[in-house]
Amino acid sequence: MKNIILIIAITLISLTGFAQTSNVNQPDKITKYVTTFPNGEEAITIIENSNSNVLKLTSADNFYKYEILELANHELVHKSSNNGKVCDIDKSKLEEGNYTLKVYTSDFIITSDITISNKNGETIKVIN
Repeated sequence: MKNIILIIAITLISLTGFAQTSNVNQPDKITKYVTTFPNGEEAITIIENSNSNVLKLTSADNFYKYEILELANHELVHKSSNNGKVCDIDKSKLEEGNYTLKVYTSDFIITSDITISNKNGETIKVIN
């Protein structure tokens, strides 16, 4: 009988050791950044998922292209054409640093300064 109780106790102790959770799979952290028109309406929105290399860019109006420029010298770093109000930007193609994001619609150009950080969680921050 003592052997059975000892086996059950050892089994329970070993099972509790395996049942501990791990912090390897952190939950997604969703961050939303908004640039507005002078009248306060949303012009563009950038949504970032901390566990993804993709930024979701959404505009109030259809836009036909966007450009990402070096903030210091306005040199073109990345651009893409678009047809609609939404597109995905692969932020893994950008080095850490400060940039200017330009979104081109048929009526205007929306400009926003952004900071890309790829070291800790690959985050983006709108500076405006």
